[in-house]
Parts: sequence; C-alpha cells; structure tokens
Amino acid sequence: MKVSFRRLAYNIFFRLSPILIVILLELALRFIGVGESYLLFNKSDDAQYYELNPIYYRRYMSPKQFPDIKILPQEIPLEKPKNSYRIFLIGDQTLCSAFPEINMEQIILDFTDEDSIYYDIVQLVIPYTNSFAIKRLVSSINRYEADACVVVTGGNEFYGVPRKSAWMQDIDNYWGLNFFITMKNHRFIQVLDRFVYLKKDPQEVFPPRDPDEWIVAYESDNYLEFRSYFERNLEKITKISNCPVFLVSMPVNFKVRPYRSFFDDKELRDADFAHECAILVDNSDRFTIERWINDLNAWEPETAIYYYCQAIISEHAGKTEEALEYYMKALELDAFRVRMDPQFYELIKMSSLTENVEHIDFRARINEMSLTDLSINRYFKNGMNMNTCGKDLFTAQIKSTLIDYFNQTK
Repeated sequence: MKVSFRRLAYNIFFRLSPILIVILLELALRFIGVGESYLLFNKSDDAQYYELNPIYYRRYMSPKQFPDIKILPQEIPLEKPKNSYRIFLIGDQTLCSAFPEINMEQIILDFTDEDSIYYDIVQLVIPYTNSFAIKRLVSSINRYEADACVVVTGGNEFYGVPRKSAWMQDIDNYWGLNFFITMKNHRFIQVLDRFVYLKKDPQEVFPPRDPDEWIVAYESDNYLEFRSYFERNLEKITKISNCPVFLVSMPVNFKVRPYRSFFDDKELRDADFAHECAILVDNSDRFTIERWINDLNAWEPETAIYYYCQAIISEHAGKTEEALEYYMKALELDAFRVRMDPQFYELIKMSSLTENVEHIDFRARINEMSLTDLSINRYFKNGMNMNTCGKDLFTAQIKSTLIDYFNQTK
C-alpha cells in the first residue's frame, strides 16, 4: 500500500515531537536566563585564558543540598605554551578526606624539571562525590589539551553524590546515575532538580547523624553492586581519556579501629571492645587474652572488631606481618565504608594494566614504610586526614612519577 508523502511527514513529525518540545523548552529556558552553565571552564574577558567555572561542581550535586562549596580559582592559557605539560589532578571525596584543605590551596604546585619543561598542574577536586563524577570530569578535560590526568578515587563509592541526592530516591541504578550527570548541564533538568523535587525527603550526606543507617555489609548485595559500578567506571575512565591516566591508590590509616562492625546485637559498640582489648594486652597474661578473643569470636564471629583486636594482639607480640593482615581484614569488614577497602584497591591495580594507564601506588609505599613497626599513624592527623609528612610524600611521588613518565616518552 502506497503511503502519501504528507502522511509520512506527519508520522515522522508525530514521533519526533517529544524531542522537538524538549529542544524548544531548553532553548526557551536558556533565552530567558533560567538555570546555570556547569561547563568546566569559561573564557576570560580578554579571550586569553580559560577560567575555572566556580559552580562547575553543581553538575554533580543539587544546589539545594550544597548551595556553596568553595572551589580553588584557577586559569589556564587558551594556547598551551611550548615546552610545557598540562596535567589535571582530578579527585573526589577520596582526595578531600586525605587533604581537607585541598580546595583552599594548590596541593601540587606547578614545577619545572631538570630539562626546563614546565608542568602546569590544574586541580579539579569535588567533595562528597565519587567515581561517577570523576568519569565525567575525565571526559570533560579532553578539549583542553591535557597531557595527562592524575585520578584519585575509590574511597567514597558507597555514599557519594549523586547517590545521596533527591533524584536517586527514584533513580538508583548505573544508567540513571550516568544520565543525571550527563544531562545536568541542560536547563530543563536543572528545573526538575530545583523545583519538582523540592518535596522529596532530604537525603543525608556525610557525616550522617546515625551511621547504622549507612552500614554496608561485606559481600552483601549493596556491596557487590557498588563494587561493580566502581569497576565499570574505572574501565570507562581509562577508555574515554585522550591522554595518559595515572590512577592513584591512596593509603588508609588501618590502625584506626573499625567505625562499625556488623553486629547481630545493635547495642554493641566497637569502641568498647577496642578499649577493653587494649587494656588486656597491656595488663593481662597470654592465656587471659586468648580466652577473651576466643569468647569475642564465639559471641560475634567474623566481625571487623574481632580482626582488629587480633591485630592489636599480634602487633603486641611482635608479629607485624600477621598484624597487618588482620588490620586489612578489619578494614575490609568495616560496615561503615568511609575508607577504601582492599578489594577496591585491587580493582585500581587491575585497571592500571590497561594500555595508556599508569598506577601510582602511594598506598603500597606508605604501608611499606610503616611495616617495620606499623607506624602508619605518623602520616595521619587522625583516622582520615593525612598530615604534612603524608602530604609531602604524596606530592613528591606524583611529581617524580610524572617526570619519569615523560622522560621515557620523549
């Protein structure tokens, strides 16, 4: 049966009309000035520089939740100078946890190597986010003549925005999260984000009032889901980047007691067990300690605090390697997952085997330097934040790795 041209045109228009309506709505919203631009950089008035957009972070979170986050002002020349490398340091809450002041100062200053090659360091760090934001940032820098990007992620996969946003009460899957970030620069999505979802219950962000509501049991469905998301994001990061990617494994203070063991009895507290164990180790004989730790394992088996106490006992006995294994097991089982557990560390190591990807194993270096007496505390101010010594080591390792890499590729 022959279809007339008019009917064919009508059918095509009818099918495309929703898309046309959205396009017209987007153009209208932009014309009347509704919404904001979340582009990474804006051109300066004299058109000589790219200036970092101070609200670019809102692409990854709701302005209602985070109306004002301080971002370090930066600019880069439109035309990259000769004899220079443009390096992007990209991080999420993983980097912010290690260095809370990172958006108030440039943690790795621009530097020049022995051959007078200038390394221009551009720092893009967004607190509260995770690898979903990192993936988009890596894609965004492709247009700015990046010679390399140093990526720090993996420590906030369970709680990072946009997971903890109003949208994700309705859309909590891998493609939904990606859609949210990809489309957030469009004005009609911003309108929905600001107005349609105002009636949604507010979502807590770190730190929560009640950590028990945020616990994620080891190898649970949630744990496996988040781990698979992280693995997929790492794979995408390595593929979409037009420049070499340096994945950094950040150290964790494994000697900090678990934040929350997955107890059957919710009234139990890790701090009480850790305190009791420390007293026993200092004041009791070996048989009393063994009886106590066996009772703990029988009462609450395979918990983070059990392995943490085993680590304390082994360390006191001078068995440092055994103690380190116990500390890592305790870290893995800690159900309040604000520190990168060993499985996520292994995923980063595996991703670094990909072509055009390098691994900066800062975690292994710190652990190795601490192995003799398990003195990792000397690199940390507290359970999360690194001190000046840790910061200097981080900066030095990044710089030396970059110099070695570019010297080899000349």
